[in-house]
Amino acid sequence: MSEMLGSYAPIFRTLEDKIKWKNDFDKLIELREEGTIGDVINHLSVTHHPRLSHKLEEREHKFIKLSKLEEIPEEEQRFYDIINSLKNIKYKEIIALSGYINDKTPFSTKHGVKGAQFENVLIICGRGWNQYNWSQMLEWVCNGIPKGKEETFERSRNLFYVACSRPKMRLAILFTQILSPAALNTIESWFGKENIIELD
Repeated sequence: MSEMLGSYAPIFRTLEDKIKWKNDFDKLIELREEGTIGDVINHLSVTHHPRLSHKLEEREHKFIKLSKLEEIPEEEQRFYDIINSLKNIKYKEIIALSGYINDKTPFSTKHGVKGAQFENVLIICGRGWNQYNWSQMLEWVCNGIPKGKEETFERSRNLFYVACSRPKMRLAILFTQILSPAALNTIESWFGKENIIELD
């Protein structure tokens, strides 16, 4: 099937082939736990078990070629420095990042929790992303939506609803941006004045 599709597949012809793969994989697992990104790439470059992607292979060849030069050309220096820095990072950090991306963490984005429910939820509403301005959205609830801003309002309102409807028991919302008096009025009407604490 792999040949028909024109793709690479490992070929096992003898017991020695299987033993070689097992040894290479055992070493790879060890390097993932103890080594750097560079150690893992070097190992895969030699064993091809499994193979590096074509893009990664190209970059690795370019990096090796540059590292052999007495002086790296100015236009290639940034590429070399970035790859060199990445290769010195412990591979365990990649595993941790992968776990974070795959939700093995108590943290998530508002988009990432759509459809899920949790006992307790803390929502942090800030201005880290230009598409959402929570104070503005809450003001518009009170004062009306300006003409031409309906889509902006709906996007923010819908995401706020998704985030606020995740908890089964307790919900806490922390606004890291200053809320206008009109925005505070909306929050008070929705959650009750007694449930709001202003922090310095």
